[in-house]
Amino acid sequence: MKERLKDYAPILVMLLCAAIFGTLLLTNTIDLDTVPQLVEHRPLLAVAVILALYAAKGFSGVILYNALVIVVSLIFPIWEALLINGIGTAIALSISYCIGSRTKTRHIEDLLVKHPKMQKYFNTTQKYGFIACFAIHMIGLSMEILGVIFGMLHIGFWRYLISSWLAIIPGMICFTIAGNNLNLRSPAFWVVLVIDLALIAFGILYTRKKVVKE
Repeated sequence: MKERLKDYAPILVMLLCAAIFGTLLLTNTIDLDTVPQLVEHRPLLAVAVILALYAAKGFSGVILYNALVIVVSLIFPIWEALLINGIGTAIALSISYCIGSRTKTRHIEDLLVKHPKMQKYFNTTQKYGFIACFAIHMIGLSMEILGVIFGMLHIGFWRYLISSWLAIIPGMICFTIAGNNLNLRSPAFWVVLVIDLALIAFGILYTRKKVVKE
């Protein structure tokens, strides 16, 4: 039992972080709505706080991604907001992946041997690597849970990070534009939205065909 707990220590730490940050959010000890006022006219502090929140998201998964993106867009001009959100997204993705990659999977591998259907999903994801990471992220599952899973599968870090980041970024751009200055007549907003919806459809169809049915 102690050996198994040691193997899963990184995930247990993540669950503890989720409980702590979840409690802080539910009790309004941490309130994203107040961040713009707290860091007003202090851009360096604002960047530090935002990146810390992205790191907290990577460790816990309880901070809503789209809400955080919009908060950034309320603080910074559009291009700076896009840059900070892009960096923050990479930080959150990297942390959850590292948690998964540091988790020992020998017990999971034994479990997969007993459940061939589950093993098929894992094998297919490993087989298609980059495109599988991209497609599965597009269907809207928790980026932290996916990061842990891909880390446990030992998919190459840069392959995972780049594919996952590219899958998330179109939606991030839409929410940044919406939070900064929503203009339904803006061609840029609609172009990115159409691209995002097309990629979501691709993610659903690809995952269904390659991961579920193959």
